Amino acid sequence: MAKLQRTFLQGKMNKDLDERLIPNGQYRDAQNIQVSTSEGSDVGAVENMLGNTLQNLRSTGPDVFWQTNFGLTNPVCIGVVKDSQNEKIYWFLSAVDSSTDAIVEYDQVTKIIAPILVDVNGVLNFNKLNLITGVNILEGLLYWTDDRNEPRRINIATFKAGSTDFVTQTHVYGATRDFVETDITVMTPTPPVALTVTTVPSLVGGFGTGITPISTNVVNFYNKEVGDTQAFSWTSQNITWSGATNPRVILTASVTQEDGIVDQYQVSGVFGPGSGLSVGGGALTIESISSDTPNTSLVWSMILIEDEPIFKNDFPRFSYRYKYNDGEFSVYAPFSLAAFVPGKFEYLSRDGNNEGMKDVIRKITLTDFPIIPANVQEVEVLYKGSRSTNVYLIESFGYDFAANPQPVLTLEITSGVLGRVIESSQLLRLFDNVPQKAKAQELIGNRIVYGNYLQNYDVPNASIFIDASQTNSVHTNAGFGIATVKTDREYQLGVSFLDSFGRESPVFTSNGGAISFNQENSEKINILKGKLSASSTVPAWADYFKFYIKNISPEYYNIALDRYYSAQDGSVWLSFPSSERNKLKEGQYIRLKKQHDTSIPVTINNKYKITGLENEAPDYLTAVKTTTAANEILTKSNGFVFNNNKVKFYGPNNTPIVNGNTKGGGNESFYNGFKQGSSLQFINASGTGRSNIYEIIEGGPTGVVYEDSNVIYSEYEALLTEGIKTADTWLTLLSANVAIRAAIIEERQRPLAEFQGRFFAKINPNATFTNNVSAAFASLVPDYVVDVEGAITQTAPQVGLSPSQLYWEDAYSGFPNPNGGLPLPAGATNFVVILVGNPTSATDAAKVFYDSLQPGAMIKFKQSNGDISNDFYTINAAVDGGVISRQAAVPQGVGTAQRLFVTMDRAYDDTLSKVYPPTIQIYRERIAPNQELLSSSNPAIFETEPEETADLDLFYEASSAIAITNPDRDEPKTLQTLSWFNAYSFGNGVESDRIRDDFNAPTLGKGVRVSSTLEEPYRQERLGSQMIFSGIFNSISGINNTNQFLMAENITKSLNVSYGTLQKLHARDTDLIALCEDKCFRILANKDALYNADGNSNVTSNNNVLGQTVPFVGEYGISKNPESFASFGFRSYFTDKARGTVLRLSRDGLTDIGAKQMSYFFQDALKTNVEPAIIGAYDADIGSYNVVLGSQGISFKEQVDGWNTRMSYDPEFGISLNNEYYTFKDGSLWEHSNPLRSNFYGVQYESTVKPIFNDAPTSIKNFKTLSYEGTAGWTAAIATNEQSGEVNTWKKREGIYFNYIIGDGTFFLADLDGAINNATTIVIAAPNTDISVGDTITGVGISGIVTVTGIAADKITITMSSTQTLANDTALTFTKVADIDTSEFSVMGIGNVLRHDAPYNVIIVNGEINVSLQSGDIILTNDPSNVLKVVGTVLLVNRNTNTITLTAASPVVLSTAPAAFILFAKNTEANTSGLLGYYGEVVLTTASSDKKELFAVNSEIFISSE
Repeated sequence: MAKLQRTFLQGKMNKDLDERLIPNGQYRDAQNIQVSTSEGSDVGAVENMLGNTLQNLRSTGPDVFWQTNFGLTNPVCIGVVKDSQNEKIYWFLSAVDSSTDAIVEYDQVTKIIAPILVDVNGVLNFNKLNLITGVNILEGLLYWTDDRNEPRRINIATFKAGSTDFVTQTHVYGATRDFVETDITVMTPTPPVALTVTTVPSLVGGFGTGITPISTNVVNFYNKEVGDTQAFSWTSQNITWSGATNPRVILTASVTQEDGIVDQYQVSGVFGPGSGLSVGGGALTIESISSDTPNTSLVWSMILIEDEPIFKNDFPRFSYRYKYNDGEFSVYAPFSLAAFVPGKFEYLSRDGNNEGMKDVIRKITLTDFPIIPANVQEVEVLYKGSRSTNVYLIESFGYDFAANPQPVLTLEITSGVLGRVIESSQLLRLFDNVPQKAKAQELIGNRIVYGNYLQNYDVPNASIFIDASQTNSVHTNAGFGIATVKTDREYQLGVSFLDSFGRESPVFTSNGGAISFNQENSEKINILKGKLSASSTVPAWADYFKFYIKNISPEYYNIALDRYYSAQDGSVWLSFPSSERNKLKEGQYIRLKKQHDTSIPVTINNKYKITGLENEAPDYLTAVKTTTAANEILTKSNGFVFNNNKVKFYGPNNTPIVNGNTKGGGNESFYNGFKQGSSLQFINASGTGRSNIYEIIEGGPTGVVYEDSNVIYSEYEALLTEGIKTADTWLTLLSANVAIRAAIIEERQRPLAEFQGRFFAKINPNATFTNNVSAAFASLVPDYVVDVEGAITQTAPQVGLSPSQLYWEDAYSGFPNPNGGLPLPAGATNFVVILVGNPTSATDAAKVFYDSLQPGAMIKFKQSNGDISNDFYTINAAVDGGVISRQAAVPQGVGTAQRLFVTMDRAYDDTLSKVYPPTIQIYRERIAPNQELLSSSNPAIFETEPEETADLDLFYEASSAIAITNPDRDEPKTLQTLSWFNAYSFGNGVESDRIRDDFNAPTLGKGVRVSSTLEEPYRQERLGSQMIFSGIFNSISGINNTNQFLMAENITKSLNVSYGTLQKLHARDTDLIALCEDKCFRILANKDALYNADGNSNVTSNNNVLGQTVPFVGEYGISKNPESFASFGFRSYFTDKARGTVLRLSRDGLTDIGAKQMSYFFQDALKTNVEPAIIGAYDADIGSYNVVLGSQGISFKEQVDGWNTRMSYDPEFGISLNNEYYTFKDGSLWEHSNPLRSNFYGVQYESTVKPIFNDAPTSIKNFKTLSYEGTAGWTAAIATNEQSGEVNTWKKREGIYFNYIIGDGTFFLADLDGAINNATTIVIAAPNTDISVGDTITGVGISGIVTVTGIAADKITITMSSTQTLANDTALTFTKVADIDTSEFSVMGIGNVLRHDAPYNVIIVNGEINVSLQSGDIILTNDPSNVLKVVGTVLLVNRNTNTITLTAASPVVLSTAPAAFILFAKNTEANTSGLLGYYGEVVLTTASSDKKELFAVNSEIFISSE
């Protein structure tokens, strides 16, 4: 006989190949075994699998154990993760029947199990159908997602400290505080409300500080120097800082001269010791003083000098954020209103800035901090200015909930010192877009990545309707800025909704949210209000709502007018300071906001287009008529005639003076310049009066000469463009030969001071401009200033006084008074001035004035109340009346005086005129004043109209988040007054939003944070093929941004939706593995791939968190079973139910390991699996991937590259830690190192292995024996393609366990009790009582076919059909003839029965017997129903007599009439004492809990046929 051997060296099952083709070393099936593949002596050894042991230790010393299942009813493990660094395992436990969810920790070092988080209040909301397949541990923080609840994270140590057992809610942040949902969510709640800001302009306070200066009583600082002391007082208000030490003050005053010159003066000093400072006055020691301080008593404005304002020249806003205990930072709270204290409006064109828009804050108080969440450790107060997008930390409050759960926080800021800059991206973080739910989660690059997630909410656009309204209140402090909503603007009000965490919807708006603020309200305080209309539907998910405002108008500027000039085409040129040039451009529109020289607003018909801009004065303004030559002339009789354009006079000739020839002289420039195109002007002898300018049409010297006083003159004649005007009547009154002067005038450029530092804008004026600007300029004389002023008294002083004095003519002057004794009554054109006294010098003021009253002089009268004539009077004649004598009756004395008779060009008509005007002013033309001129200290203000811009649809945050708490959810439908503003109103029509109203200066702005609307409906969406990742975690720098999901950054990555939803994420090295339902991808993390021309890629580093997506070759996915995923090292394993297989993902890509001799098995098993979950785990102890299908598991062992065994247990989850394998059952942890083999969860299971003998697969073999090499304790069953059998007992020979195969229908008889030698009788002590005569006996040493011929009554002695020699203790078996299965016999005919007589053990056949019939064959016949019946077993065949002797009497009596036909078949059971077949499939089984090994299985066979 041949010996076949089967080993287990390949150590894997093969269910794909036909039984005849399975190679040696593989086996058909196995259960609960493991095959050693190490380098040890037991390589290839099968052994029953280690069992598992419940880990239930609660504490040590003495050991205390938890109750079974922790005292919970039907708990289930729904997820697990390991912490390799700390050698711990954490699992998620759900016990619905006990209303308990928990997270449990196992310490591998101490073996102690401890609750980390226990929930009996329904917060965790676990469900066994929502397995947790996305879970990570990062620096003591546990993150997980179950696609049922918010993604969550806890600090393990914090929550462990608050957990005591499995029936008490975990307490955190306080000894008795139950944890709540916000304690465990990745999404950290957003602070909902803005801080209240209170500003103070002075740290001292009271009058004379900040923006409230004190006005002093009049005081004169003339001739004072630094170090001098000047006492003064104030009576309007009392100061509060009189007790301060050495307070310093600054005093300012200004004087506007008659010609528009504004002189400003400044004095600063200290009220030092001995100053006598009181609440109403003191003596100031001067520290600085203007050098030109006038000798005049002035009212000064005094203000206390304090430290510089904080956040100067800015519009600071404040916010705050929470720093949570685990290092996360919340989103910023809504920013506060701008902290700004406008001053008093003062906008001088000279300065080009608005003093009212200078910030003077010296203290800011922040209040109304909300109740702080318990898991916060710090509250950071933040500052943002308007000049930068930077946000700065300015203060940090520590917080300890346990010590003080509800502190009242207040922050006073008195310094502008800023802390560190917060990263700029935080300003774009309106909320964190943490998914509401997520299927997949992974940690890559210290960031949390979620995949296949749920975001947004449902808010139908058609359900939101906004009602916007406004109030317009009277300005309560005119001249000072008050916050307002800017007029002449349109606004769109919108609303957003927020959930309890701060997730925020886009802005919703409607037509009712549009509102205009008309410019008619520019001087008022304007406030915006809003609500949802009653027909709106407030989303059920919303816990808060917030208002937003849209205003697309870009920046605007205010600009102060200096002067205006009428243009030749009827338009107007406006003059502005050059520093304001960039505020305007041609084609732009400007609006007149306030009246010139008043605080009256202008609100209607005030819009003007700039049609021209010039950086220099326009030519027509600067091209003035300038004197190029002048000379004395002599009048001719009738040389000047009123309204006649022909003039004649004697002027200079062109003959130069030579050698002292006094008669030859002349003025060549005058002579040659007198020509067509030139102009003439005539000046009186004193130079104080000038005529109009007349252009010469034609003319010049006539050739006639005239000599007078040895001077030779030439006669001049000229035709002028117009006749002599009324204003120049004084020329027509001159007699002949009167010496006056004439000037030749040409157009020349003349830079006036008022043009310097100015630019010019051209507009077309209207009535509004005329009434509010032009009218205010009516009293200004742009080209003349007071030259000399004479004070004239009503009653003449004593004669002979020195210096001289002036008085009006009266009844005692001895001179005929033209006005009936009155000096200057209304309607008079003449008056007489008397000069009394004896002038002692040429500078005598009265004498100078007296001599200046000459024809052509321009004068005005000044009344005692300060009123001055509106228009000029021109002196036509001034006749010297000679010396007169005073009448002796005059009490003032008697004497002589000079007198002057004056005639004016028009009647005296001053308003409120008096007959004794105290002062006469004589004006001269202003040529080059030495100071800058201002048209007004309260000029007209224009505002630029913003240009049209693209509608960016940006809405600015305009309120805090307002809670929705009422049961009827009506808060959004209640009218809300918004504190939002974007300008300051000064009550005069001017609205400003810019520091000092300077160009490009910081602006108030519209707000800090923005949102927008959506065109499409806002809907909740499941992004099944998309990933989103958090900010980074860095424990070294203390950064934990894993709660930050900033949509302003590129934090998402999409996969092709055609591959189904994303089910599992896994970090491998520096790549992220993404497993979709139908495809697998590798996503480069923090790098990308660049492809060469040949298609090969090079990896390059970049800043992309998730780079290029690279698909793995193969159309496989993970279907919808992420729980099947397991990984170890660089290998990952998972099932693909849709394709009916199991995959391995390694460095070589995807491998279909289900196809490794198990493809049909997995196709069927995955298809028919009805369990919702397919649990996968990796057993690092033996290096196998275990997957649970239904109630059984199956293991893929990497070292054999195949599936090595099935497993009887079905864990809820499994995991390996430090090469120890653990599984979970009923929520409890079991360690798979129990020496009780195949004992799982307290139940003992069998271990089996099924090798196949299939050598010479085309030959039928007779399998006679089985033996195995290993340890005792195995049983065997064998089946061929034809038969089956078993070996229940073994004989150990030479270390091998051996026995004959007992086929099915063969039974164990007994061990032979004593040896026999050539005997036919055997004695058995305890035989199998089922044996009967005719049965076949088999056993080791039996030769031939042995049948039972007799059985004693006690069935102890059995007679055999032939003699045998057998050893003691021979194992004997028997086969019952009646049990022979004829269904697959190969039957051959014998013939008809001739005789079959009693005792029916002999059959005589009619004819020759088939030559193949032999002893041991089975005789058969057909019964009446044509079914084969066994007649008996052949003992002898006598072909001579055609007789067949059976081993026993036949149970069937054969008929001879009609003759029965008999057949025979080969009885393989009796023939071989083994099993026939092409192959033999052996099942080796052990039910032992002890270790049982199996190295090889053998069988002795012989070939039965080819």
